[in-house]
Amino acid sequence: MTQQATENTSGGDKQHRYQEWSRLARAMASRLSPARQAHVRGVVQEVARLCRRYGEDPVRGEVAAWAHDAMREWPSQRTLRMAQELGIVVDEVEAKLPVLLHGPVMAAWMRVHWKVEDEGLLQAIAYHTTGRAEMGRLERILYLADLIEPGREFPGVETLREVAHEDLERACLLASESTLRYLLDRGELIHPRAIEMRNDLLIRLGGR
Repeated sequence: MTQQATENTSGGDKQHRYQEWSRLARAMASRLSPARQAHVRGVVQEVARLCRRYGEDPVRGEVAAWAHDAMREWPSQRTLRMAQELGIVVDEVEAKLPVLLHGPVMAAWMRVHWKVEDEGLLQAIAYHTTGRAEMGRLERILYLADLIEPGREFPGVETLREVAHEDLERACLLASESTLRYLLDRGELIHPRAIEMRNDLLIRLGGR
């Protein structure tokens, strides 16, 4: 077999793997409540748009979008138990708010049970709720899409949607600050990763 043929076969195998992961994630998402399913479909649409805008692989984006909330509606104890089984170190805030673990648990599940080795894809799923410092492009796309998909309605969302298709980093900063403001106004716990994300983006964009 020629080198070109080998590369074509390898590329085809890779594409098949992503398509299979997308199928599996869609099947898991189909068991969510109708409202959550509608949200996930909206995220799939928005991720596709942002992938086209920023040159990200749309097939990777599709997998991330279908998978991101697959475990979102699990009871807290089930999520904590699965985190322990998968070897995830649960921090103090996550112990108080196990819902924050639905991304990390899903990513770890995919690594173990679906043999996913695409770290960028897994990180996008793991950190789509809190964000983190030094996020990759797919991470930023999923983080934003989760907030601005068509079903979301909150003050400032239209501005976020506009900026999201102009400047990915700036949109993530605005989204992060909007989320932090919302949590602070309600006296909620804030995960350190969310603060680290905001500070990292602020530094990257030149501070204030």
